[in-house]
Amino acid sequence: MVDVMKETHAMVIVGARPQFVKGAALHRALVGRQGWKTTWVHTGQHHDEVLSEQFFAEFSMPAPDVRLHPDPSCRAKRLGDMMDGIQRAILAHQPDWVLVFGDTDSTLAGAWAAVAEGVPLVHVEAGLRSGDWAMPEEVNRVLVDRMSSVLICPTDESVEHLRQEGIEQRWNPGMKPSISAPVVLKTGDVMHDNALHLSRHFCEKDRGCGPVLLTMHRPSNVDDVTRLVSWLQAAGQWAQSQQRRICFPVHPRTEHSLTLWSMTWKEALRDWGIDASLPMGATELLRSIHGAPLVLTDSGGVQKECYSLGTRCLVLRDTTEWRDQITRGHSTLVPEPAMLAKAAESMLSLDRFEVDDLYGQGNAAHSILEALERCGLSLHGEKLD
Repeated sequence: MVDVMKETHAMVIVGARPQFVKGAALHRALVGRQGWKTTWVHTGQHHDEVLSEQFFAEFSMPAPDVRLHPDPSCRAKRLGDMMDGIQRAILAHQPDWVLVFGDTDSTLAGAWAAVAEGVPLVHVEAGLRSGDWAMPEEVNRVLVDRMSSVLICPTDESVEHLRQEGIEQRWNPGMKPSISAPVVLKTGDVMHDNALHLSRHFCEKDRGCGPVLLTMHRPSNVDDVTRLVSWLQAAGQWAQSQQRRICFPVHPRTEHSLTLWSMTWKEALRDWGIDASLPMGATELLRSIHGAPLVLTDSGGVQKECYSLGTRCLVLRDTTEWRDQITRGHSTLVPEPAMLAKAAESMLSLDRFEVDDLYGQGNAAHSILEALERCGLSLHGEKLD
């Protein structure tokens, strides 16, 4: 490891559930590591306790140094408030780096603020592409990659996406990383780090022995009540035909639509073989994935965690940013409710698969810190040996 003469100060932006999980892997890598100072900014994008504070407690993460309270009335106001709040935090704390995860509005807000203040931006999960421009996440991830000085890619495919878009490494030791001279690195995936770490004591005998797991939160699936109910009916009918139960931790956005549908929606779902529950903590969710014979989800993060735990997955979308899993046959796309039953039976007929190094070997967060230490010497005007 490089000997860092000056303390490296990173401002880490989190605000949505997946970012708390990714931030936990980074925090674990930072514990006991010399030469680092971190300022944690919580954007307030997810302000519900079940999607926010419980993760800080579960992972023993430090309380955020800066906690924003954006206007939740509409996306534009929320995004503007987050941009303004992060920019003020940068001015107050003067970090060397601003680090963002993934593709949420918190990610975009952090990127905009960093570029506005001339602070090099680090994008963890760079280079992912779904090709679906109707998804806000696709727009966010492309814009953030264009603003980044250090692009942390989880897979070879994500590096190739950047290359095809003209984003290649133009940085050499001694140069200051910048948008025009970026650092492009493949490190593996920090969510994979977390999944391997948190599941290391799970019992093998429990694998695949629990209920099917269902998660849904994407606007394209849950904001239209009719479409949401169609998905749930399709899942329930299939489960009942196979004498299976479905565990369904309900996202607040999904719960809102279900309440519009029926005040007794929990009872209706129970009759369909679907047991609704509160959103789960990270470890509880991983344990459910480990125990599920099959997972149904529209979440990119859950899809990835399924791979980390060796559980097959139906992705309730017509595209995904994690295409390698589709290519390998570990996940399959299910764009419409009518296709669910056939896809589920096909997946359940397959043998188990062994987890390999598609997303690394569980040390991505350490690799990111080592890379930033090397780049940081250039920021501080020091030379590498």
